Amino acid sequence: MTINTTINETLEADLKEIYLGNLATVDCDLELPETGKRGTTFSWSSNEILFISHNGKVTRPTFGVGNREVELTVTAKLGDDIQQKKYTATVLEEVPKTKIIKTENMVISLKEAEKHLPTVCAVFLDNGNYSTAEVEWLNKLDKSKSEQVLRGKVKETGQTVLLKIIASSKKGKAPKKVTKPLSTQLTENSSFKQASLNMLEHLKGLSLDQLLYSFREVAQLPTEGAGPMTGWDAPECNLKGHTTGHYLSALSLAAYSTQEESFFKQVDYLISNLSECQNALERLGMHRGFLSAYSEKQFDLLEVYTTYPTIWAPYYTLDKLFQGCLDSYEFAESEQALEIAKKIGDWTYERLSKLDSQQLNQMWSIYIAGEFGGMISALMRLYHFTDDKRYLSAGLLFENDKLFIPMKENFDTLDGVHANQHIPQIIGALDIYEETGDERYLLIAQNFWEMVTQHHSYSIGGVGETEMFKPSDAIAHFLTTKSAESCASYNLLKLTRKLFDLSPQARYFDYYDNVLHNHLLSAASHECDGGTTYFMPSSPGAQKQFDTDENTCCHGTGLESLLRFQKDIFAFSATTAYVNLFYPSEVRWPEKEITIYQTVSENEIVLAWKGRRAFNLKVRVPEWAVFDQITINGIVSFPAITTGYLEFELTELDEEIRITYQPKLRFIVANDEPSLGSIAYGKDILAIKSAEKEFISIDSSDLEKLTKTADGYQLKELQLLPLNQINHEPYHLYVKIN
Repeated sequence: MTINTTINETLEADLKEIYLGNLATVDCDLELPETGKRGTTFSWSSNEILFISHNGKVTRPTFGVGNREVELTVTAKLGDDIQQKKYTATVLEEVPKTKIIKTENMVISLKEAEKHLPTVCAVFLDNGNYSTAEVEWLNKLDKSKSEQVLRGKVKETGQTVLLKIIASSKKGKAPKKVTKPLSTQLTENSSFKQASLNMLEHLKGLSLDQLLYSFREVAQLPTEGAGPMTGWDAPECNLKGHTTGHYLSALSLAAYSTQEESFFKQVDYLISNLSECQNALERLGMHRGFLSAYSEKQFDLLEVYTTYPTIWAPYYTLDKLFQGCLDSYEFAESEQALEIAKKIGDWTYERLSKLDSQQLNQMWSIYIAGEFGGMISALMRLYHFTDDKRYLSAGLLFENDKLFIPMKENFDTLDGVHANQHIPQIIGALDIYEETGDERYLLIAQNFWEMVTQHHSYSIGGVGETEMFKPSDAIAHFLTTKSAESCASYNLLKLTRKLFDLSPQARYFDYYDNVLHNHLLSAASHECDGGTTYFMPSSPGAQKQFDTDENTCCHGTGLESLLRFQKDIFAFSATTAYVNLFYPSEVRWPEKEITIYQTVSENEIVLAWKGRRAFNLKVRVPEWAVFDQITINGIVSFPAITTGYLEFELTELDEEIRITYQPKLRFIVANDEPSLGSIAYGKDILAIKSAEKEFISIDSSDLEKLTKTADGYQLKELQLLPLNQINHEPYHLYVKIN
């Protein structure tokens, strides 16, 4: 076959608009289009017909064989012009067949039982892991008795499970956060600042009308000559609209951090036009308050338990728009955005309050289709802003027994669970605690955080492989090209910050620091193109793949990450400033009329401030450094260390703190294979530049020979760079130690 190398723009447009779904995690048949909108014909071929046939039929590998990558080639023909395009699909291995060895009994309060009885229980499996199983209760709740025991059985096997019901405790009070963030500016050059500048430049060049295309189309409004979005936001995709929500959040955060008028104007344009679409959809007969880039049909189908890919997470997409509007209100001062959000909240309450808890739990437990992102958090935020209890009630309708019940009881049931589908639900649990004081939800969040950060994270703090949590303490078995999804790390940082605000402890920011610096900064494209990696490859000789136009979920969160998290460099209570992250930066503390400045060099951290006020300062002692000497106004000081922080009581005469330190050389081992790990120097996790496809081995004694060079680091003949400085080069994140 002769392939024409000249460009046929019509054919190219049809090729560009091909949408195949999420090829990173294929577990069902693919719909391979045969024609394009403009008349191009498509023929398909697979290089592994055992797993994907030429017509898209998928056969998953047997469990234990592993996932399989398949290359699909489309040949596009229009007249005499022919072009080809290749796609890589990862076919997931089959889910293992397991046997329940033991059921775990439960204890809940009468108040919880009156709301609804648990629909699942935790079970111990023959593979050594925990999971959940659906439960059927054999006797009814007696609401007149404060204490009783109900007997149930696992639906699948008939095994007995007991539910002890105890008297309800007194209603808790909503907790007060100990700390809060403030708008922070990055100052001198750093990897963080450069990545943020790249993103700001990208945001300034957006086509706002393109972001509105699908919303205007479904609302039957003029599309203003704009073209459609592509990838996961293409007209053919059931997830369309989610990227617009992410851009709205990113623009709002850009306005907040820079105070540049252009970003406020971009937010206002999007919000005013989304409001027009919301009103137009109501005129077309959709329920009041509904806003989406498609009709209400996907929501209807979810209520009859329709699965992916027929529908794709309609409440997930709604959440992105919802959060974008709330961010526009909170960070870009848009009152109109709050009005849109209130209408979305009204629509959600009116729709879901008509459904019973059993139907809701079944909906939320459906893989992908039932994913609802941060809907709990969005509704809790809206309740916080408005004090309208309907939004609190609506948020509680998203509780997911399959996740919340085992997390409350501290059973690690995460193996095989979609990571980013569930992390936002845990953030939502913490939001419920913040608004209600119900400590069950705090316990859920704390237990989950401990499980994930201690037993499920890679050296860079990221989690999941092919989007899924794997068994506890099983990192070395899952070093692939599809490890550590960026979305999951984005949400874990949000969760970590919220836990810190309630209980300031250095260990929260030890984790946060690592994820931000070594995963999310590493995931950011080095160009001004808004690109982010979907996964951070951990296999030998792998390369990063930056998503710039596929508009995946990770592309969306990547738009926000660099701007959302810079406000977390510092934290503030009524009397104390916390220094949690070490990047050149400055922040204004209006309550104290003080501006704090931080400069950071290779061996020194300097904190200075303007404003003659006494205040307390706490500086995190990072796990990657040894502090040598600390001075206040040039005089050596020996501050106390509490919960991982240096503590200073500063007077009006104090002007500057200098901390000299030595970066630590560390080997961060995989938790299931101590001879395999990542090399870290200071806060940087280092990657070896190499295309070798086998793990590189080094002697433990050679680690001490690591030297810094003008181009990075050298270890004998090996060249290393911080992972966040690797762009398209092949690299090794993990090495073997002899």
